[in-house]
Amino acid sequence: MLVRLFGRNFRSLRNEFELSFVAADLKRKEDRERGVLEVSIKGEDEPLRLLKTVAIYGANASGKSTVLLAARALRWLGAESSPRTEPDADIAPYEPFLLDARQRKGPILLGCDVYFDRAILRYELEFNKKAILRERMAILEGASQQILIDRRPAKDVEGDLIERGSANRLYVEKMQPNISVLSKLAQHGPKEGDESVRPYYDAIRNSTHYADYSAAAVTFAAGAGRERFADDAAYRDWIMSHLIRSADVGIRDVRIRRENLDFPADLRDSLLKLNSNLKFPYQQVLISFVHEGKSRQPIDYSDESSGTKKLFNLAADWWILANQSVSTFIDELGASLHPRLLDRLIRSINDEGSHRAQLVFATHDTGLLEAQDGLPPALRRDQVYFTRKNMQGETELYSLVEFKETARPVHNLRKRYMSGLYGAIPDVERFYL
Repeated sequence: MLVRLFGRNFRSLRNEFELSFVAADLKRKEDRERGVLEVSIKGEDEPLRLLKTVAIYGANASGKSTVLLAARALRWLGAESSPRTEPDADIAPYEPFLLDARQRKGPILLGCDVYFDRAILRYELEFNKKAILRERMAILEGASQQILIDRRPAKDVEGDLIERGSANRLYVEKMQPNISVLSKLAQHGPKEGDESVRPYYDAIRNSTHYADYSAAAVTFAAGAGRERFADDAAYRDWIMSHLIRSADVGIRDVRIRRENLDFPADLRDSLLKLNSNLKFPYQQVLISFVHEGKSRQPIDYSDESSGTKKLFNLAADWWILANQSVSTFIDELGASLHPRLLDRLIRSINDEGSHRAQLVFATHDTGLLEAQDGLPPALRRDQVYFTRKNMQGETELYSLVEFKETARPVHNLRKRYMSGLYGAIPDVERFYL
């Protein structure tokens, strides 16, 4: 589980930023008892209280998605850079702040704190276009720390994890500059035992899962998850009962069939010349939802509403949130979803059960800030973050709890946000016809 995400000089986040999941000490009873996971820390009398959900609000192009992309970049470097990267390749997530001559070629810092085995696992990377300049992973227990990986320029890789066995020392003797020690040892080092990096690797990877549900991304990934939906009856039933039927009362059942695919030989050869590792599927899964009317009629997935398609595409991530301990960053979560449906999706994570999962998403849906159907707002005050961009193009990330107002229960957070009290809204006065 994620405790915080931090960094600097990444895209529009020129200065230091921090997205914290540590719950604030809210006074209202309905806030204190929801939206929080409690975990024990060695040597601490009180549990650490971590937020289940964080929403990021802000004007268009203010940097909301950039915060989510910071998690994706950290995951790619720490968990996926080996063995995908060629020795002389640029580091793919190197996207510094471009509107300052010094910063646009300067290093990027990205890091996170993760709850791990009743302690805090801290992992951070500093890198430029061609090389990782510094990499550090440590276990924090109170005032003490155990340094597991310590990588610095012109020095041998050090740390307790490296010293535990000859295999790890061998693998880091000549590190490729554009891949991380964590990723390399996870791929090539010991898989079990005290020498293995896998438990730490899994903790970082599970805390930085990223999904993009913008229109372009969903169109591209339309077939994602179909194989499991077709083959795993329990998984399919969960999606149908928890998501699809709940959102569209007319859907009663689903039909699945497979169709053989026949790629033209010339197209296949051309694509293989570009990438010899491409795998071509021989079948595709075709889905039809059965709708109830005067008679029951299957309707092909391609003819379904954009809302039903959106739910189907995010189903895999929602199943993971319901069943695994992960932290998932989702862009464009609310697109094509009715506000009440989005509200219910958020409450399903925030209010119900003991799911040990976390959700971070960017949104413009201000309905999540106000009470509905006699219930408090879907989001606690400390679950609301804002982004605003100044005249120098720099994004500032800040929390609603930074506003020390007398937050009476009658306060309408939506109204106060839309009035501009918290900033992070577009300057609509600039628009005219």
